[in-house]
Amino acid sequence: MNDVVMLQLSSSIFWLIIVGLIIFIFHNEIRALLKSVASLKIAGSSFEFSDKNDTIKCNIILAETLIDMLSRDDKIEHLKSILTAHQIEKIAAFAFKYLEEIDSSKLNEQMLTNIAYLLLRFGRYEQAVKLCDALLKRVPDHRHLLNTKALALITTRLDDKVAEALPILQNLLTRYPETGYIRLNYALANSLLLKHDEAFEHMLQLVKSENYMRNEHNPIDDPLFHRTRTQRPDLLAKLEDENVLRRQ
Repeated sequence: MNDVVMLQLSSSIFWLIIVGLIIFIFHNEIRALLKSVASLKIAGSSFEFSDKNDTIKCNIILAETLIDMLSRDDKIEHLKSILTAHQIEKIAAFAFKYLEEIDSSKLNEQMLTNIAYLLLRFGRYEQAVKLCDALLKRVPDHRHLLNTKALALITTRLDDKVAEALPILQNLLTRYPETGYIRLNYALANSLLLKHDEAFEHMLQLVKSENYMRNEHNPIDDPLFHRTRTQRPDLLAKLEDENVLRRQ
């Protein structure tokens, strides 16, 4: 058997394993869905899965759908609202296995970045950082991954973790000064480290930006900005004055 055939065979086997992992993670949901579909009636017509091959095909379709959702930014918040803590742990296990087995040139970077973000949103900060670090070894200059790692670090509110995030955000801000969420995270990191003047300067730039004017979320109210809000009321007053002026 030549090398080309062996490579194709190995690739097919691996992707079967990946699909199997996805089905395993959501087997309860898939079972419930298949059960409901099996008895579905539309316009008086009944549809049932009597062939096991059809059931397998449906499982594969559902697995492919989940992978597609994990790969799209616009679906992540929806997934966050329906996933359980147990399911996110299984997804994390899948992500690390996927990262271990797949060649760098074939990685679905967006899917892994979104999984890291989901881990962050579920409070799995250590796992989020670990996944980001593992992926950054493959793609060391990935902007969204670097920002996700930094955000996971600062959200812990632990001084050593926040200090670790600061140079990451500073480097990103130097390269992408127009990106609002990077400037916001940099301001929040400085606030947590009690560097209030630095936090104020970047929060002020954010408040003055056009992107801020289109965003309903007020960054001044961010929970991670609490230390500057409470310890430097003079700076807070200036930000609030600018906020009022910009929104008039």
